Amino acid sequence: MRLYLNEYPRTFVVADSQFSLIIRHPNPQYSSHEHSHRHAHIHLEGRKAKEARSKNKSGQNKVMVEFVRTEALTLKGFSDITPGRTREKVLTGFLGFLNVKGQIFLGFITRSTKVASPKLGENIHMIDSVDFFCLNSDHYDGWINKEDEVHSSASSEEVESVQTGYPAGSVKRFLSSGNFYFSKNFDVTTTMQERGSPTSSSHAFNSSDSYFSRFMWNSYMGSELLEFRSTLSLQERESFDSAGFLITIMRGYAKSVNLKFSDRENALVTLISKQSCKKKGPLFGEWGCDEAGAVSNFVESEVIIYTESFCLSYVILRGNVPSFWELQSNFSKKSLLSSKKSKKVVFTRSSEASQHAFIRHFNDLGKTYGDIHVVNCLSQDPHTYKGELNKNFKSLLDAAIKSKDECNGDLPDAAVMQQTPTNNYKLSYTDMPISTSYMKKVGYSTINPADVVGPLNNAVIDFGAMFYDLKRYSYIGRQLGVMRVNSFDCLSKANFVSKAICQEVIELALRDMNIKAPHDLYIQHAKLWSENDDVLKHLTLNYQANMTKIQNSKSSAAKHSLKQQLTWKYMNVVGEVKQSDVAMLKLLGRLEDQDGVVLYNPFHQYVSLELKKRSSEFSYSKEIKIFASTFNVNGDVSHDDNLREWIFPSKHDVDKDYDIIFVGFEEIIELTAGNMMNVKSDNFIAWEKEIKKILEESKYTKEKYVSLWSWQMGGIAVLLFIKESHVSNISDIEGSVKKTGLGGMSANKGGIGISLTYAKTSLCFVCSHLAAGFSNIDERHQDYKTIAKGILFSKRKKIKDHEGVIWLGDFNYRIDLQNEHVKNLIKAGSFQKLFEYDQLNRQMASGESFPFFNEMEITFPPTYKFDNNTKVYDTSEKQRIPAWTDRILSMSKGETLKQEVYDCEEDVIFSDHRPVYAIFKASVAMINETAKKEITHDIYESYKKDVGDINVLITSSDISQFVDDKNSDDMPPPSSDAKKWWLEKGAAAKVSIPELENAPPEGENAMVINPRFPINPFVPTDEPEFIRKADLLKLVESKS
Repeated sequence: MRLYLNEYPRTFVVADSQFSLIIRHPNPQYSSHEHSHRHAHIHLEGRKAKEARSKNKSGQNKVMVEFVRTEALTLKGFSDITPGRTREKVLTGFLGFLNVKGQIFLGFITRSTKVASPKLGENIHMIDSVDFFCLNSDHYDGWINKEDEVHSSASSEEVESVQTGYPAGSVKRFLSSGNFYFSKNFDVTTTMQERGSPTSSSHAFNSSDSYFSRFMWNSYMGSELLEFRSTLSLQERESFDSAGFLITIMRGYAKSVNLKFSDRENALVTLISKQSCKKKGPLFGEWGCDEAGAVSNFVESEVIIYTESFCLSYVILRGNVPSFWELQSNFSKKSLLSSKKSKKVVFTRSSEASQHAFIRHFNDLGKTYGDIHVVNCLSQDPHTYKGELNKNFKSLLDAAIKSKDECNGDLPDAAVMQQTPTNNYKLSYTDMPISTSYMKKVGYSTINPADVVGPLNNAVIDFGAMFYDLKRYSYIGRQLGVMRVNSFDCLSKANFVSKAICQEVIELALRDMNIKAPHDLYIQHAKLWSENDDVLKHLTLNYQANMTKIQNSKSSAAKHSLKQQLTWKYMNVVGEVKQSDVAMLKLLGRLEDQDGVVLYNPFHQYVSLELKKRSSEFSYSKEIKIFASTFNVNGDVSHDDNLREWIFPSKHDVDKDYDIIFVGFEEIIELTAGNMMNVKSDNFIAWEKEIKKILEESKYTKEKYVSLWSWQMGGIAVLLFIKESHVSNISDIEGSVKKTGLGGMSANKGGIGISLTYAKTSLCFVCSHLAAGFSNIDERHQDYKTIAKGILFSKRKKIKDHEGVIWLGDFNYRIDLQNEHVKNLIKAGSFQKLFEYDQLNRQMASGESFPFFNEMEITFPPTYKFDNNTKVYDTSEKQRIPAWTDRILSMSKGETLKQEVYDCEEDVIFSDHRPVYAIFKASVAMINETAKKEITHDIYESYKKDVGDINVLITSSDISQFVDDKNSDDMPPPSSDAKKWWLEKGAAAKVSIPELENAPPEGENAMVINPRFPINPFVPTDEPEFIRKADLLKLVESKS
């Protein structure tokens, strides 16, 4: 990456070998000696800088950017100002735009050190140095590369002086402090699970997400660039990301260690901790939350173990109590030297306001992580200020849990599919008031304290961890919930507990996978958490260095050090604002005089608009065939020849050349309690091979099918196959699960969802197993709601957000009739009569379960319950009533899905259920990329004729036409009774009635309302609505 500058008209070009980013300001400021002071003395620059700080004019925060192919640019007259290699600087990535008192600076990472590799091909670097370049003024051009010259010949005091005179100098020092991290391979604000398959190499930004943006410390600088990136084509976006035209940065800790995992493979063990920058007000220290529920000292930590065969990831959180509180210190003569007893917690807002913020905090976490278990490490002593805070926390938490329990089930059923799921998570807690002496006694060793992990074992197993099989390219497990460690300052104690929980997760996961871990794994894991504690304490307690000096001071300097200590205490009470804090506020855009920039990209905006107008020339609809089936296999595997008839039923005269095959299994294995990882069972592997064999031997197609997605969660499993020729049309594929069985404590019930995009059409496939039992209708209804709200994909995408949804499974709904009555109706083939008493039919008809879903008419007998290997309904002692427990429903926007077949295969008899299947036609939107490329070229040629080629953006002295904001025009005056703002040219607002307007206003021919015209508009009449005044007089006279 190179950086070029054209002095007049002032233009920056960030160039890569393939693409370049053009950056211009519409009204740059030029000095009187504009071309003669490039190498002027530094002490003159401070005066020129002050002269440049004139009052910010309207539009000063507008910036024009364009992303174009480098080969299309003519850089004649540009100077290469890329930071030199004299101090090993390399232009690594663009951070965005920093607006300081009307001066807009471009920020770049220029030196870094590799510190971590979460997986092969993904590297995390620590920022060592950044450089800033002023976009809209040449007053600071003398600073370009000047620091390198000073560094090579000046003292540290002179370097500090140089940086202090620069408006962006404090931010430069702050970012270069060794606490910020980035990656050019992925978005560092996200977790491994959120990024998708560990085998994927695609770069996707999640920092635009409302949750993950809290970890993007250059969000103020880069938010507009993220929006700009979304307007680029897929190819442009990939180049934009890989070249580093926008880099997201995090603050905290990151490190990987390499160790020998076995004789045959090595392992990378990584710990990443990200500090949040979302909270308004103090980000660190002894404070509570803001109105949005964001708290001080909030940190997300992720442990990743990556080997040649698997990838394990686990996420844990910490943060201050989400309530409105702060710590105050009252000094007296006695407490001046030891202020421990003089501290008190002050609750600054009402309990109602705190409760609202508290719930917002946990709703935010629940939407992202799922269920939440709070590990409460606050002191239980009510006589201390920490105990007082604990009492407040427990009160808010108990109220939140009670509120959730009370409102559970109160949400209108249709709203389950329509509303954002903010309350669909379980919230629980465990008190764990461990002491500092206990922490010191145990330390960061490989021995995990049972006192800590024992009480949390159920939650650890229930939440699981992300485990990906790199050899089979499939997920074994995903993390379904998160632990939130709660302590007073969320430092050492929270770190100690987090390490213990993560070690327990690693031990359980590897045990379930029958993987023997080397002892060195736990040694290195403990060391990483110990370092993590030191780093986060250093970042949070920025006075630590001063305290160390005091402790190590010689007796001759003791009085001076004591004076410094008392000064720090006093200044901390009154709210001292340090220079580093100002730099932090400046980076986050929180100073009073800071505005964000507004980006304009005229070329891309023009092309996008014209492409929309001509979309019919390169887009078209295409029909694909989908086979979907659900089968409760009763824990067995079959190789019966009738399985072919199940997948390719000859009795239906429809096209069976399927493009997509989706099969959901229930009760694929007998469940084993206490397992955290859902290992792929032998049964599932056998079924996957059997179905693939049937597809390969099919006479209906000559194409090969590939397994696109396979997943097992306890007894539920899904298989998704697709024709090999269609794989290139698939994107954004991901899975999600939601447990419901035993209150979510095991995987015996629940749902698995798969989301994908076929070309431009989004599809979702769901398989679920709902609560059993004849009378458990409410439980099944609650299971449906839990799954509908709980299955979430990237960026909070829900089941109902897809254009086509196929939801199948063992729903367990029964028929409300006596056994003999049901069997008699089955013999008579009276399925329609039987369907009237079907529980699911009644639920759907009343708008309760599965609103907005459709089910094709059932023309086959109930599929449950049979004696195994017979066609005889249950003859056991329980005499279960036959029922249509196995169902397939669909939901479609427009005409995306059209169902052709709905049936069961009665000759597959090894199970107590029968497989149920459906065949759909799906209409998907396709894009002819070749035609689109040609049309884009035509649009560009038209643009060149009207405006000029792309080089006009870097050569024109006036680009105001490109950054005119139509939305910033003066707003029209507000509406009144006489005039409405939407009427053109201020026309008067009045109702137009032709009969009245065409008649004279006065005289006997004037029109008036006919008193005989009915008031009720639905009553038929021959009377006119209006009559002449003369006719009204005659009417009155006749009545008199």
